[in-house]
Amino acid sequence: MHRIWKDAAECTQVLEGHSGAITSASFINKGVETDGSLHVVTGSKDRSLRLFKFDTSVTIGSSKRIGAYKILPGHTSSIQSIAVDPSRNMICSASWDTTIKLWAVEGSEEDSDTVSVKKRRMNSDASGPEESQLEGSASSTLLGHTQCVSSVAWPEQRTIYSASWDHSVRQWDAQTGRETWNMFCGKALNCLDCGGEGSSLIAAGGSDPVLRVWDPRKPGTTAPIFQFSSHSSWISACKWHPSSWFHLISSSFDGKVMLWDLRTAWPLASVDSHKDKVLCADWWKGDSVISGGADSKLCISSGVEIA
Repeated sequence: MHRIWKDAAECTQVLEGHSGAITSASFINKGVETDGSLHVVTGSKDRSLRLFKFDTSVTIGSSKRIGAYKILPGHTSSIQSIAVDPSRNMICSASWDTTIKLWAVEGSEEDSDTVSVKKRRMNSDASGPEESQLEGSASSTLLGHTQCVSSVAWPEQRTIYSASWDHSVRQWDAQTGRETWNMFCGKALNCLDCGGEGSSLIAAGGSDPVLRVWDPRKPGTTAPIFQFSSHSSWISACKWHPSSWFHLISSSFDGKVMLWDLRTAWPLASVDSHKDKVLCADWWKGDSVISGGADSKLCISSGVEIA
């Protein structure tokens, strides 16, 4: 199940329905629609994506159980990563099956032969929520990786980036499905994010302690333009600051989250909130950092100085 938290204190919704562990989740909208609804997509080891919608304007004293309104099956192995396009109309998913699939968020389901409507109760308990579900199919599949696709990013309408355990970062034309650039770094990669100047730089980390940054705009070279190597174990996640060209964070199996500035080789800060592997990290409310770890803790570190 997936939990939605309000102000990092109260769990207001529980998103249910996956039969396997949830590996990835993303907001499709940011809760700013006039009807006050929030739109979320999740990916799972059960090989499916699920779409959820729920109202954020109602204060709930206890967690409300929410069922998916649409299921997107089609992958043949665990889904590892999800990205939403800038228009918020499309989703791409990366999987252990070595493929990337593209999906429409909405569509004319009533007119599609590939979509079926299912109504069922989520649990044998009659008090469980009933789901009215649409089942959709992928609009296209991107082929080229030879091992698990661990991470995807969709920074521009026509451009998708992916990282894989096959040691490569690849750029794709989302309209044609063709690969337009690739870079092999010699390491299995766990994470990827786009940011920096013009959101054009690619940061990635994986099966060594080095966080690498590439500039795909520079033709004829695959060498990283920056390398940060203060971690002591594999890198699990990296995220560019949403409003700074120079700052990004990384998390690692060494139990640390580190803050980096492209203008210096050493981390600006090292956050030691976890007692086990850090599995994910992101920016939260400006200059705070939120992270989750194998110690089953979700930690928020505030007061991170961005100069």
